[in-house]
Amino acid sequence: MSRTPDEFKAKVDSTIHQVFDHVSWIPGMTIAVVKKSQILFMKGYGKTAIHSETPVTEHTLFLLASISNSFASTLLLKQMENQNPPLDLSTKVRDMMEVDFVFFDEERTQNANLVDVLAHRIGSPEHNFLRLDSSLTRADLPKLFKDMTPMKKFRESSVYSCMMYGFATYLSEKLGNGQPWEDLVASEIFDPLQMTSSTVVTRLQSLDNAAQGYLERSSLAPVPLEFIRLWETWAGSGGVMSNAVDMAKYMNFHLSNKDKYGNTFMSDKNFAALHQEHNKLTNSVINEISGEVEVPTVENGYGLGWKRGKYRGHDILQHGGNTFGYCSFITLFPEQEIGIFTAMNGYDARYILRLLLHSFLSDAALELTPLLNADSIRSKIKRPEYLPLITEEKNDSVQIFEKYVGEYTNSIYGSMKIKNNHTNLSLEYGNCKWNLWKQKGEERFLAEGTGLIKNLIDIGPFTFKTEEEPFSVEIEGFGIRIAFKAPTVTFRRRTETQSI
Repeated sequence: MSRTPDEFKAKVDSTIHQVFDHVSWIPGMTIAVVKKSQILFMKGYGKTAIHSETPVTEHTLFLLASISNSFASTLLLKQMENQNPPLDLSTKVRDMMEVDFVFFDEERTQNANLVDVLAHRIGSPEHNFLRLDSSLTRADLPKLFKDMTPMKKFRESSVYSCMMYGFATYLSEKLGNGQPWEDLVASEIFDPLQMTSSTVVTRLQSLDNAAQGYLERSSLAPVPLEFIRLWETWAGSGGVMSNAVDMAKYMNFHLSNKDKYGNTFMSDKNFAALHQEHNKLTNSVINEISGEVEVPTVENGYGLGWKRGKYRGHDILQHGGNTFGYCSFITLFPEQEIGIFTAMNGYDARYILRLLLHSFLSDAALELTPLLNADSIRSKIKRPEYLPLITEEKNDSVQIFEKYVGEYTNSIYGSMKIKNNHTNLSLEYGNCKWNLWKQKGEERFLAEGTGLIKNLIDIGPFTFKTEEEPFSVEIEGFGIRIAFKAPTVTFRRRTETQSI
């Protein structure tokens, strides 16, 4: 006999409390569990901010980060149905774009379709630091694709890219006659599902009803809302903010294809396409962690904003989200009509806490003998290590090399400036600034974030190539997902004869 919500709460609440009290580096957390359209569990833990007495509840907003991908794919497929004539997933990207649109090569330009974009099959690395250039609009992003060298063969492997979901954000705006994505997701998803509190962080003016994001540095460092709005400029890649109440409704939709009135939300064909495998996953962070902590969760395929896999023999859909100050996780069991959502305003290193919590909650919802309890979960969780890029050995009396000063450009990232601040060199890119500190050898520097990005983004090493003409600077990992061992980004100094 299935458990009632009261029975379910009695079974899990004490365990969650004991686990949450163990993770002092995460100020707050919210959870929602649904089964067959019924809310089994919904509760918040902790505080919205470390110096606040405001408790996290089921109504507290959290940034969803990459769980936003499924909102972007759902919106785009819903919009395709409303075109005249209707579009489908085989629609070529070039047929939706201006005549001069190109990807890096002819193969992608001529053949890439919407599935390739949404299922991470393009093969190009994501250039994340483009988000920091506030002058770069969503419409400008596709113009840069021609210079982005692919890392993998087209359609032959998975290269996860937030940037491609930034592109999907723009495609929705094109289909929506220029309406902002923020308005489109509200009218096409939030309203029909009665997600009355959900919003997009680019529109958020304060954290009055939301959790403050934190990063684990030498201490918990708050992430400014101004920075989050800038970083999530691609919206559909990570900008949705929601709470447990609304995410329960969202999970019920993805388990039923019904809106708030019980009507069919979208065509069965497109609804199925969101969840079916379009790309195989041969490895993932979750698969690695599962073996480490002895949790039988396996990811083996990618849908459209959803990863497919297995948990204890049951088919699952899931996706995680990680961004500055927030992390989230969602798991669906389509056959059992179960959904589990968690969100936190701190750093959960490599998904370990979320994976353990979802295993425990999944067992409870499936009414299986649990693999974990409070003690076993706590034993597998470690406080994340703070590994600063900039050490206390930085040289505050660094000699200033005037020869480095100037404007440097890159075909993808545009312009950055190196300045002489009399005590050190500084770097400016977009709305962000870094102090440059000399390392071994006069040509090598590390960059320490300051101002808006202090404690958020340190980068480097920077290596100046002064023997070249014009001078250039090579930056390791500048805006590219480092896990893929992307090539170093090179900026070349603008000469006096070049126009600005």
